[in-house]
Amino acid sequence: MSKRCVAPFLACLALAAPASASAHARTATVALDYHLVLDPSTRALPDVHLAVLDGDRSLRVAVRLVTLTILGDLGEPMLRIGPAGTFASRNSPTANAAKITQPGSGWQRVGGASYAWHDHRLAPPPFAARTGPAGRFEIPARLDGRKVTIGGTFVRAARPNAWPWLLGCVVVTALLVGAARLRPERRSLFAVVLGGLAVLAALTALVTFNAADAPNGRVAWAQIVLGCALAAAGAAGLARLRGETQALLAGVLGVAAAVSSLGSLGVFRHGVVISLLSPPLARLVAATALTAGTAAAATLFLRTRRLA
Repeated sequence: MSKRCVAPFLACLALAAPASASAHARTATVALDYHLVLDPSTRALPDVHLAVLDGDRSLRVAVRLVTLTILGDLGEPMLRIGPAGTFASRNSPTANAAKITQPGSGWQRVGGASYAWHDHRLAPPPFAARTGPAGRFEIPARLDGRKVTIGGTFVRAARPNAWPWLLGCVVVTALLVGAARLRPERRSLFAVVLGGLAVLAALTALVTFNAADAPNGRVAWAQIVLGCALAAAGAAGLARLRGETQALLAGVLGVAAAVSSLGSLGVFRHGVVISLLSPPLARLVAATALTAGTAAAATLFLRTRRLA
């Protein structure tokens, strides 16, 4: 693997990495301080299924045999979701501000009988130290002409203690690098094992974050496929190469995995983790990618310095 290939490889893997938490992120959100709980009356609306997406920032509505009209900030009809599809009112200031449609007149078809959009009314209140219920949100609507409310509660989750995780990453990385220094004849093996482990952990994080949530309510297949393709290319390279070149590739893979894991650091600071994995397991996967990747990179540096 030539050195000129390293930068493009790192850039591609960084593009596949999960995005950090953001109220306006249009890729996977990894962690938050709040999660939203829909009211029982909202979940019980007949022939209507609602779900909160995109890290508790977007709302997905699916209907069957009924028509649900979402009202905007001024009480104006904003969205009409029914069996015939989803239509946005071009007269609605709220729909225009959310960039669902452009200003004008009449209704514009924007989707099918299931539709997800970013609604600012789902933005949580300012951060508070106390955990538990921290406020409510309400979105007025009409179900076949009858007034209903899509409502729920903002629940503040306790923040995890990040220091044990970060300290553990530093200690484990130091131990791995120290072992590589003590056994120079095993440095190639260390690089390959650590690089492979880091890529596996980074790929696991990528898939579980991007499959858990997406602004449009679908799995983020583009990022998942890109990450899997890069991991497969790296594995094929490790299988074909031998000796110094194999160790070099393993070190580069470790660097790339460590870089990609930086987008997952929010899991150590926020209590709500948006992943298919449980919060502790998601943090363990992120820590593994960062630790093994950093150790593999350090092994590569030690090897390069020894050969200089």
